[in-house]
Amino acid sequence: MRKTVISLVALALALGATTAHALGEGEIIVTGTGTVWAEPDQAVVELGWSGVDAEVGEAVAQGNAAIAAIRGAAEALGIDPLDVRTTGFFVWREERWDERGEPRMVGYRVSHTLQVVVRDVDTVGALITVATEAGANQVGGITFTVADREAIEQEARAAAFAAAHQRARELAELAGRTLGPAARIEEVSRGTPGLMESTLDMGGRGGAPVAAGRHAVEVVVRVTFTSAD
Repeated sequence: MRKTVISLVALALALGATTAHALGEGEIIVTGTGTVWAEPDQAVVELGWSGVDAEVGEAVAQGNAAIAAIRGAAEALGIDPLDVRTTGFFVWREERWDERGEPRMVGYRVSHTLQVVVRDVDTVGALITVATEAGANQVGGITFTVADREAIEQEARAAAFAAAHQRARELAELAGRTLGPAARIEEVSRGTPGLMESTLDMGGRGGAPVAAGRHAVEVVVRVTFTSAD
């Protein structure tokens, strides 16, 4: 579900009876803001495993087994294998300092992380649960997004222009002018407002409680309209 919010802001009103505008022509410059809120329809989750063993080969083998189990659990949940990719694989010597301040070899640490694209946000909580049950001991970087962001931007852009046009018409009427067509349109900015409202809880399937909130896209346009008597 999407919700469109229109914000109106007038920047300037320049209506001139000068020699350069002999026919009474002028300009009305306004800005309009359009914000579209939509429920996220996909998410990106970071899952991984990290462990230490005295033998580097054994540490790598344990990591490989854990990652295979995590991938299997994700696929059993309906995650497309093509939506799972490795984002990090590291092996290093791990040391700790003893009571004398000397480094002591602990073993070899292996860290392997996966990035999983979840195209049904209702399964994010369940994914975290099955992944940790399969051996994942690192979970983080959960990001909720909208797959078709361009469509939301188009809707926000249309709302922003409608806001600008409405305010320009009001200003023209107050000045006793006739509003003409838009002579110049500039997209000032687009992005995501800071306010996010948590409205979706995905713990209902026995999975981890994760709130998706709502995703917002905001577009601001500055429009110059012509005007005449």
